[in-house]
Amino acid sequence: MSTALKKIGEALHISHDKKLVLKLTSVPPLYITVYDYSMRRLGVLYDIIGPVKQPFGLVKPDKSILENPDSVKGKAVYVRVLDLEKARSRRQRRR
Repeated sequence: MSTALKKIGEALHISHDKKLVLKLTSVPPLYITVYDYSMRRLGVLYDIIGPVKQPFGLVKPDKSILENPDSVKGKAVYVRVLDLEKARSRRQRRR
């Protein structure tokens, strides 16, 4: 069974406080798990910053990413479509 992915942006760098900074092309909901193309878990999106037209995302990275931060710089970042649908249904239930 293949997992559908949706590209949300690109990994820029690791910040001084050890957060992965993303340049977002699509803004997903907060607290969603982000992956690279090979489905390696990068971490959890916990904040969106910057201007509305050019948002950036901050990801609390997994330990494996902090051990080798150059492995994600410049790479595309994805979320699972299934996770997006779950987040959307949770949001609708709250209303």
